[in-house]
Amino acid sequence: MKKMFFTTLAMIALMACSGEDPVYWYDAGSSEGTTGGVPYYPEKPSENDGNQGGSNDDGNQGGTQEELTGGYTPEGYTLVWNDEFDGQSKLSDNWNFNVGGTGWGNNELQYYCANGVYSPTGQKTADASGGTLKIKAYKIAKSSSSSNKEYISARMDTKESWELGYIEMRAKLPTIKGCWPAFWMLPSDGPYDVMDPTGWGGEIDLMEYVPNDNPRMLYFSAHSHNATAAAGKTTGYVDPATGKKYSYCQSTTLATPEEWHCYGMEWTRDYIRGYLDGKEYFYAPNPTPDEVDPHSWPFDQKFYIKLNLAIGGSWGGTPAADFTEATYEIDWVRVYQK
Repeated sequence: MKKMFFTTLAMIALMACSGEDPVYWYDAGSSEGTTGGVPYYPEKPSENDGNQGGSNDDGNQGGTQEELTGGYTPEGYTLVWNDEFDGQSKLSDNWNFNVGGTGWGNNELQYYCANGVYSPTGQKTADASGGTLKIKAYKIAKSSSSSNKEYISARMDTKESWELGYIEMRAKLPTIKGCWPAFWMLPSDGPYDVMDPTGWGGEIDLMEYVPNDNPRMLYFSAHSHNATAAAGKTTGYVDPATGKKYSYCQSTTLATPEEWHCYGMEWTRDYIRGYLDGKEYFYAPNPTPDEVDPHSWPFDQKFYIKLNLAIGGSWGGTPAADFTEATYEIDWVRVYQK
């Protein structure tokens, strides 16, 4: 969901407090031009560029760990990391928290709180209790403590990172207008990470949901330089065997976002597949499987997981007038590898 314009290909890395955000592109057609223009992050994707998957009841579809219930793990994968969110004190073992109210490259309206707590009031924006993680957003009185932002929330990064595997989350999504929950990944290192001005670090959005855009639509995206707007948003991912082109962003209908669903990805050297409750709705083949090509396929390096609940922004839209709080509830996050 990046809105990146085919300009002079001048890139800037937005150094918001975490210093880990992806590269952005200026809109050369904006009135500000390329010296003072606003960098754009997501664009409202087309309604669908891929398969339309539905949802079904949550259940175990061949999971490899008998002690874990639910999920849709393909055969041949073994659990290597998980967080079942069974205690607040364990959050700091597995996650780092982003902090700040800079807009995060997307004109977002929230301030992300250190350690998932807004210190002036003690409100928890990341609360692991009752066996689930609740990422909460609140409308507050603006102050210097929130960088004069009117909303507070949480954004979390795993301390570990992985290359390839099956990655899945079980969650309930907020449906209040203005919310933008996400489950995504960025590269942690490598020869062309997000701070490399000569390449494109890549980004995988396993789940993004934007009620202001379409209250029954779910999006999966795999961002790379050539597949996204930097190449005129026409290249996509071309299957080297068939010549068929697949969009970097594909969508599916999600009838009940407020109920429990599983959001998964199978990530191999040859393809990325996205799933809703075990049904595939996203597919991106590696267009250059015999090459190391960071512009076409930057997904051959380690990525870490991000969870956040943004408010507003250029895709999140205007929050509902009666917005007071919203909850993005996560039962678990699991990583499997062969």
